[in-house]
Amino acid sequence: MSALGNLIIMLILSVLNGAAEAETNCGKLEERLLYRKDIVTEPAEYPWIGLLFQRKGQKFRNAGCNVVIVGESHVLTTASCVQGLNTQPGSIAVRLGIWDETHQPGEPYICNDKGFCVPGPVQYLVDAITVHPLADKDTGINDIAILQLSQRINMTTYIQPVCLQPTLEPASWTSMDFHYGGFEEADVRKVKDMAITISRQVCTTETATPPPDNQFCGLPRIRASTYKGAPLMGINVENDVPRSFYLVGILVRTKDVGQVFLFFQDIKPLRRWIMDNTHSASS
Repeated sequence: MSALGNLIIMLILSVLNGAAEAETNCGKLEERLLYRKDIVTEPAEYPWIGLLFQRKGQKFRNAGCNVVIVGESHVLTTASCVQGLNTQPGSIAVRLGIWDETHQPGEPYICNDKGFCVPGPVQYLVDAITVHPLADKDTGINDIAILQLSQRINMTTYIQPVCLQPTLEPASWTSMDFHYGGFEEADVRKVKDMAITISRQVCTTETATPPPDNQFCGLPRIRASTYKGAPLMGINVENDVPRSFYLVGILVRTKDVGQVFLFFQDIKPLRRWIMDNTHSASS
């Protein structure tokens, strides 16, 4: 690609990122993407999903956990992803605006041989880890943690928070179709899928494992190897138009009994705790 072509791409990306930075909305949603059957997201789709990295020697290595942006300087992940690291926040970092796990921070943009370009990911160090006070590593209950980053997140087209609150709170999550996405073992790119939630009774019968309190089960359509911390998302609809995604749960584990079952930490009963500890107004 010529130097002029590179300059044009950089200018376009700069304009897009600047426009996004001026917006304060959460849960960015493009309706056209809801009905496509792609299993890999577009680069700017689900811009709240990032990856957790842990320091190994002089380098940060992929820790195999998703993170979710919920505030100006906070992300969520599972407590089990940061187990034992409460007093060592400097040993972990998150990469935001990431679409491909092989992309490295520090690159202004990354292009393939067809001229398709995306900005490089941005790495943020972690200042503090707040595990839910009632988290229990033995039972798995309240498997959630808030990571406070070392600096305020620079929001762009590719880096934005998810909404925490629905415009209309369902009485139950059971038998509902939700979107979910994140990084996984089978692909280096950010992927997406749908999952239908099931009752505790069926989950317990089929897996011989009752979900802990404040957790529920779902069945994926396709993706079964997503890293922990992947967000499960509902859609806020206003005037018959889908407007934004809100956070329903985060993936805490999977169980394969011939069919893969996904276990999600329910966000609803923990929402106030999250907002109080992130000063979040996402709604």
